[in-house]
Amino acid sequence: MDLVIEFLQGLNIWWWLGLAGVLLIGELITGTTYLLWPAAAALITGLLTLPFIGIDWPIQLLVFSVVSVALLYIGDRFVKPRLKSGSESGLNTRATYLVGERVTVVGAFSGGKGRVRHGDTEWTARTEDGADINPGDRATVRAVDGTTLVLASEA
Repeated sequence: MDLVIEFLQGLNIWWWLGLAGVLLIGELITGTTYLLWPAAAALITGLLTLPFIGIDWPIQLLVFSVVSVALLYIGDRFVKPRLKSGSESGLNTRATYLVGERVTVVGAFSGGKGRVRHGDTEWTARTEDGADINPGDRATVRAVDGTTLVLASEA
């Protein structure tokens, strides 16, 4: 027990900065933002251990715990949704850009399903109302369902 108390009494800015660094490395590996907030709390706690402030170890642990929980709550509730909202780059979602585009039917539709061409690519397609479209006709893409284009035929 004396060894644990001796360790806790030795907590200083370098220990807290080291913990913050380890947590930041973990954050870089995982990319979840959940380790970012305890790392920030460790930095804040470390700054409070400077000689001119010099708080004791029980207060250091309390500050680290309270600040970690507060930052985790704030980060998960307010920061993380904002980070996710701007992450739709369009990479690997090429089909979503086809909504509103006109395509040409390249094979006769049967049961509302067939093939269309947009540019140099052929796509599996189906009509919204299940109607068949003749080859050479034009249609407008209304939605994308997986890799299938949902079409509205043009009269």
